[in-house]
Amino acid sequence: MIVDGKKLAERILVGLKKEIQKLPQRLNVGAVLVGKVPASMSFLKQKEKVAEILEIDFKIFKFPPKTAASRIRRKILELNKVRNINGIIIQLPLPKYINTEKILAVINPKKDIDALSKSPLILAPTVEAVKLIFQKYRINLRNKNILIVGRGRLVGQPIYNWLVSQESYRKVMIPKLCKADIVVSGIGKAGLIKGNMIKKGAVLIDFGFSQKNGKILGDFDFATCVKKAKLITPVPGGMGPIMVAMLFRNLLKLNKSLH
Repeated sequence: MIVDGKKLAERILVGLKKEIQKLPQRLNVGAVLVGKVPASMSFLKQKEKVAEILEIDFKIFKFPPKTAASRIRRKILELNKVRNINGIIIQLPLPKYINTEKILAVINPKKDIDALSKSPLILAPTVEAVKLIFQKYRINLRNKNILIVGRGRLVGQPIYNWLVSQESYRKVMIPKLCKADIVVSGIGKAGLIKGNMIKKGAVLIDFGFSQKNGKILGDFDFATCVKKAKLITPVPGGMGPIMVAMLFRNLLKLNKSLH
């Protein structure tokens, strides 16, 4: 089965828009972008488009590649205090010279819609997206071998932490890909995982994003993996749109509790 992430996201957004329109004020998101990484700029454009659909104000604060970390930190602290900024996004990855942990630590948890601060009040959009897939397609985690490829802040780490907190899982992170019942990947290397490397009937969830010869590709070699998988999320049009929809659902969750 090939998951149509765009359709799933559209359904979520229809419900979200109705809920957002009931709020007493228009929601406003501030996004911080450092440098000109094409993937980061592309992701922010997607978020901006969805904000427009939901009638949410979306402002991007752009900083040049070598901006001092202290200046970025000051901007976040400023956004924390602005009353009509309801959600804050720090577009990752930040440049290598910046201590990412120190930057993320200053986000006000009440505005942290990506769940990147030290004590987030909600689950990460990637976790919510995976939960939706598991629920919708009735994927039971009990006694399953689960492999997470990559431990990044946005994908691997939050999903790993969530799975470990679930009583039903048996094993997260196993040594052999060929024995995994569920594989979640967020490395960003085109076609890294081939069909001959996976178990027949595996569930494959692809958060990978890379560009090759002008095409956007995921971590799974789709042509070979789709033949063996029970379920696969394509790239593009799979987890990406769902993740963005969940980001804005987080925004609504945090602001519903404030009214």
